[in-house]
Amino acid sequence: MDNTPPTTPHQRITVHDVARVAGVSIGTVSRVVNGAATVKPAARERVNQAIAELGWAPSVAAQAMRGASSHMVGFIFSDIRNPLYSAMVKGAEDVLTQHGYLLMIASSDGLAEREIALIDLFARRKADGLLFTIEEESDTAVRQSLSSARIPTVMLERELSPAVPTVGADHYGGTRQAAEYLLSLGHRRIALISGGRSNRVGRDRLRGFTDAHAAAGVEQDEQLMRLDGFSADYAFRQTQLLLGLERPPTALIAAGMHLLNGILPAIRMKGLRIPHDISLIASNDSPLAQLATPAISVIRYDGYALGREAALLLLQQLKGETPPQPNARVELPTEFVMRESCAAPKAGTL
Repeated sequence: MDNTPPTTPHQRITVHDVARVAGVSIGTVSRVVNGAATVKPAARERVNQAIAELGWAPSVAAQAMRGASSHMVGFIFSDIRNPLYSAMVKGAEDVLTQHGYLLMIASSDGLAEREIALIDLFARRKADGLLFTIEEESDTAVRQSLSSARIPTVMLERELSPAVPTVGADHYGGTRQAAEYLLSLGHRRIALISGGRSNRVGRDRLRGFTDAHAAAGVEQDEQLMRLDGFSADYAFRQTQLLLGLERPPTALIAAGMHLLNGILPAIRMKGLRIPHDISLIASNDSPLAQLATPAISVIRYDGYALGREAALLLLQQLKGETPPQPNARVELPTEFVMRESCAAPKAGTL
């Protein structure tokens, strides 16, 4: 048996060379590369020594064509500029890297057609799993695309069906606690700016807001509900409209990461002061909330932990440890951080 490495200049090292140097079959090399537990320790050591000696790396494309693991996980989210997603990516990456997986990220810009294209791309690249934050949960084309791809999937801050595990924060509890605090200060006209009912986060926030009012016996004014957007431009426009009402709100909950960027300028343009003229609570925490004058009270939750838990849940599927259970959900707590942006309403404003 010839165990001599090839010496021809620029000759491409192949699996055949590794098998020859290690003194094993090509199938044994393949099983070692794919982490099979059936290879004897002595053979595994010879293969790994041959791989190191020759500097050989298996072709990911060839592995995918043979149906082997690509050791790659996709992460589709809507907006790469959102720091919450950056924290999620880091949390997922730290877990997956430890287990030998490469995390590939892709931004859909919130467009259904791009979500479909990215699902198809990860399916064709034989991704082992997928982390996903769909923009519109009810979009049938996206749901069908994901079902057809047959990739083990975990939803982040969204839900699709009982068969797809989810990870999310307790937005219901966080929003309810914030609303209850404002009601305890004496506010009776509290506005909510949020993304509405099209996804789990928006529904949970609205439910928490509504339940807080019901528990306090306070009627909720539908004029103060602005539930159709998460962008700073939407928040800027809606805040101005709210503050222009004949009976404007005395407090406002900004239930979305980018909303504060539009709300603060709108309040300033109206010549109002926080919290003397209007109380304000935002979600999630950010440098803007911390550095604003006064600092803004927030409903805080850990984006890094969300990403980490999603990756751990996906790994359980990939390793076959626990098959997906109906309605499987990991929910992380929220924390109400009280700062200087809330006070009792001015006399005569109720």
